[in-house]
Amino acid sequence: MIEKFVDPFTKQELVQDNVDNLYCSNGDGHQYICYDGCFDFVVCNNGVRTAREIYDDAYSVTNNNEMTIAAVSEQWHDITIPWRKTMMESLGKLSGKQILLLGNGASYKEFYFLLLGAHIVYTDLSLEAVRRAQDAFRRSEFWDKYSNSIEFHAVDATHLPFRDETFDIIYGAKFVGFIDDHPKLFSEISRCLKPNGICRFGDDAHSPLWDYAKRGLLRPIKKWIFRSPTSLDNLRARQGSGVDQQYIYSLMKQCGFRDIFFIREYFFLRIAQLCYGKLVRWNPKYLSYARPLFLLMKWVDTCLCKTSWMRKNYLASTWGLDK
Repeated sequence: MIEKFVDPFTKQELVQDNVDNLYCSNGDGHQYICYDGCFDFVVCNNGVRTAREIYDDAYSVTNNNEMTIAAVSEQWHDITIPWRKTMMESLGKLSGKQILLLGNGASYKEFYFLLLGAHIVYTDLSLEAVRRAQDAFRRSEFWDKYSNSIEFHAVDATHLPFRDETFDIIYGAKFVGFIDDHPKLFSEISRCLKPNGICRFGDDAHSPLWDYAKRGLLRPIKKWIFRSPTSLDNLRARQGSGVDQQYIYSLMKQCGFRDIFFIREYFFLRIAQLCYGKLVRWNPKYLSYARPLFLLMKWVDTCLCKTSWMRKNYLASTWGLDK
């Protein structure tokens, strides 16, 4: 798929040695080690070393349950997570498209894009996460049919090791809030997108009502849930207060995109999932017990969808930029 890589910092073309590691032909830059087809483009990036160590520790204890095509497909048709349908519609037809997944961690639902004919480059800052995803893929029923349509690499999203105009789509879920330098991130995304390419992200939107609730009524609950915070909890706490449409518009103008895509929906359903999910540490078994609650909250959102205060506070956001 990706025939040639560039150095993440200098953008000089990389060449392979006799054991498949990558290096700059002129001797400048660093060597990037190949781990069974997975390149580590983050190893020399001292600026993200601490965050990477935290993520590597977290993903080292992630359970890789057996993954089936049916289970992955089901995640995109779950009526209690309706914003995933919005995301799929925003991506358009995927057949033949080159898709870069940024910050994908242990999210395997994006393997569904392979069923729709896409070619995927699966990446994360954590080498541990990427190699575990690679291992899970190889042990799954996806392997026989789609092994030539996917590759796995560890990358820093603000220093991408890909040539200009490589991808049709760049995608991330719950990812942008962890990046400190958004102009750098979106400049790199713009560089790597083909003409008329798109980037799409799933995040929580800025909601005044939700921010007020977190500072007031829900503050004791939040303290109880995170009474013994881990290093990963502290890292996630940096995310801020949600995506703001006006801010995304400023990034569009600054980073050379031609249009903005921004849809927000649902409030009580998203809050119920956030609170309950954090309480049970996003355990799939326990989340399934809460489906009746989620369906009730979805009904409440539907009943209140025409009120102006609800529209201003919708939490689930599907957004992006068009090149």
